[in-house]
Amino acid sequence: MTRVGGAIRVDGVDLSFPVRGGGRLPVLDGMTLEIAGGGIVALIGPNGCGKSTLLRVIAGLLAPERGTVDLDTTPIVEPDPRIGLVFQEPRLLPWRSAADNITYPLELAGWPPARRSKRLTELVDLVSLDPGVTGNRPAELSGGTRQRVALARALALEPEVLLLDEPFSALDALSRERFDLELLRLWERAASTILLVTHSIAEAILVADRIVVMSPRPGRVIADIPVELTRPRSIDDLDAAVVSETAREVRRHLGEGEAAA
Repeated sequence: MTRVGGAIRVDGVDLSFPVRGGGRLPVLDGMTLEIAGGGIVALIGPNGCGKSTLLRVIAGLLAPERGTVDLDTTPIVEPDPRIGLVFQEPRLLPWRSAADNITYPLELAGWPPARRSKRLTELVDLVSLDPGVTGNRPAELSGGTRQRVALARALALEPEVLLLDEPFSALDALSRERFDLELLRLWERAASTILLVTHSIAEAILVADRIVVMSPRPGRVIADIPVELTRPRSIDDLDAAVVSETAREVRRHLGEGEAAA
């Protein structure tokens, strides 16, 4: 990897949503987080703690009430092509083929057809998508294949940051492990900074350099735990003693956060 950009800084972010009958529901409270360029951080916490909301703030889709988000010292105040976001559901355009879904950001950016076609070939290879299905529409694809298409679309403009909101949660356990390993391979090739939201402690340990634990709503950081596994990694690494120690520490902080709430 040669890319050195893509550093994220979230500083004192507060965010709340209006509720029926008046008042507001606090979702993020003084959220502060730093991720070095090229790093992988897993974000874990109880349901409703604001993990997905935080990704949308970083992506420029939601504006915080207080605090700031910077990408390489540049404030993020609106959607930015340097940041790619993959949702839990692929959210593909059902009337477009897989290929046309992947290249949609390139169309919006004004790329000519020949250049889009060349980039499509690169992206299909990057996410290990079967070239034979690129003409199919989303309804004709398996769940895993649709997620590959969504990943390729997010990577189309070579973002410096890739935000992943539980992208593999709907897959079976074996498929999920395979996708986690492919995510690591993709990271090595694309050199993007990755922030992964997950509920799986094993997935967080396998993929990330650090595991950030969030409190129950309103979300804030209650622990930032390094993952002491060397790279490259494999499924066999999950049997290492350090994995059990890290998992226990994550569970302890999750339990303490629930008890405090």
